Amino acid sequence: MASPTPPPPSSSSMGNGNSSYTSPNTNGYTPSEWTQQSLMSDLLQQKGLLIGIGAVILGILFFRGRRSKPEEKAARNLVRDWRKVEAPSDARDLLGDNLPTIIRPVLLTALEEIERHVRVGFRKLERELNRL
Repeated sequence: MASPTPPPPSSSSMGNGNSSYTSPNTNGYTPSEWTQQSLMSDLLQQKGLLIGIGAVILGILFFRGRRSKPEEKAARNLVRDWRKVEAPSDARDLLGDNLPTIIRPVLLTALEEIERHVRVGFRKLERELNRL
């Protein structure tokens, strides 16, 4: 099995034309051809990398989106189990188990807003004190 022989390396003149330089790693390409070949190779590798990253991100989003939030699970459990409630103590137990999980995001949002208002109020008070 004979291997094909590479074409003879081309030489490029440098400076005033008296010296010539041929790189042994160019496989017979001129410098501009070598740049084009390596650029295309890099682009194709990056394209595959970008496709791979995109596929991983889509997979993460797909599996993350399928998971329901704890408050949604608690609300479903509350609705499902509400049919079985017959006594006030059962209702109290059911609400005590599920309501904090459902209300928690609302309370956290309200707390963040209160903290923001307090922070702004203290800044205003500090500016007023600095003016005095």
